[in-house]
Amino acid sequence: MAKRRMAVIAVLICLCVWFSPCGALAASTADATCPIDTDTECSLTITCACDGAALGDVTVRLYNVADVSADFQFALNQKFEATGLVINGIKTNSEWNTVRNTLEAHIIADNIEADAVILTDENGQARFENLKTGLYLAIANSVIRDDITYLFESALVSLPRLLDDGVWQYDVSVASKSEMIPPSEQEEELKIVKLWKGDTGRNSRPTSIEVEIFKDGTSYETVVLSQENNWSYSWFTKEANARWTVTERNVSKEYTMTVEKSGNTFVMTNSFNLPSDPSDSPQTGDSFNVLFALMIVISAGCLLIILGIIGKRKAHDE
Repeated sequence: MAKRRMAVIAVLICLCVWFSPCGALAASTADATCPIDTDTECSLTITCACDGAALGDVTVRLYNVADVSADFQFALNQKFEATGLVINGIKTNSEWNTVRNTLEAHIIADNIEADAVILTDENGQARFENLKTGLYLAIANSVIRDDITYLFESALVSLPRLLDDGVWQYDVSVASKSEMIPPSEQEEELKIVKLWKGDTGRNSRPTSIEVEIFKDGTSYETVVLSQENNWSYSWFTKEANARWTVTERNVSKEYTMTVEKSGNTFVMTNSFNLPSDPSDSPQTGDSFNVLFALMIVISAGCLLIILGIIGKRKAHDE
């Protein structure tokens, strides 16, 4: 009987551990040996090269997108609050790429001034110093050398960066992804597709929207998307190697707009912002059903009482 009772207690302990709420930690800080020192100055080196060849005199613009706390939580600064982007809790590169593309479109559309601008040196490096901790977006202009166009993907970088050994690195170096495009007279099709998310059954969706297209940072065309054109638009150009970006004008406050580029297609998604429920208590960790856990504890307690009664009866019978 004692063995049976110990077994039940062991099961109870396992249940309590299994259903206990976990503390909230950003995924990137799970192995951090210490908090971020937000007072430490940072530096960032962006390298522009292609096929091992360094490219000098490339203009690199740096934007401070968000501040960061000691426990690695980001807060969009004033220049980017209007995007409504969620930048905490992101786990995949695809999600980060969407954030990066959306920020770049916002910068170009609203002509946001860079916090710093530097030309790459003969080693293809642009070094930014005396930076505060936070999230930064680096945009390198395309360049043409010997009729070859070199395109550079913008880089979204956290300062500091967490190394594999759990140490925060305040001097960060990043190589910008590059693409080499030879001259071509062939026309290519570029396309915009608008998607709507989370507003099924609601009357919040507008009947049409305005989308502005930019080429190398300059307004190229403004188009109207609606159900009549299946919320899409295509255009043909011989300058597909230009830096094309798109953004929606006058986005409703009921939606958050994001931009994702896949090949020559820009996917613009408007996600409906669900109204917050003031009765909901803040969640800082994993979702935890208190009632369910309470039922388990009560049931386990009843089981112990029943086993105790059975044990007493057995002892009395003996």
